[in-house]
Amino acid sequence: VKICRECLKKQEPIFAETNIYMLRILSISSEVLSYLQMFEEAADNAKKMVDGYLKIYHPNNAQLGMAVMRAGVTHWHAGLIEVGHGMICKAYAILLITHGPTHPITRDLEVMRTQTEMELRMFKENEFVYLKMR
Repeated sequence: VKICRECLKKQEPIFAETNIYMLRILSISSEVLSYLQMFEEAADNAKKMVDGYLKIYHPNNAQLGMAVMRAGVTHWHAGLIEVGHGMICKAYAILLITHGPTHPITRDLEVMRTQTEMELRMFKENEFVYLKMR
């Protein structure tokens, strides 16, 4: 984590937000921070990564879909259910095109999409109860 933070600190003033090395560091940092359960910082890095990938990849690119899926799950774990659900839905739409409806990842995403949809509905109905259950 320390090395990723140092790399980002040194790279941000020099490289564009679409630089592939910058995006890889953001991806690695996000994954490691998620593993360490530092979800807020992981979600910030994942959002920056997705924003960069959206600028360089075709809207129906499989790598973009996978990156959006990982970012969506990170946001979901960070408690940002609205953003997480949106990203998971977007990833599902992309992977439905690139991988097809019968692919195991697409099926897993469908389950996640349903779960986040139920949690989002619960969050909107009663935020206090939702936060208490998390």
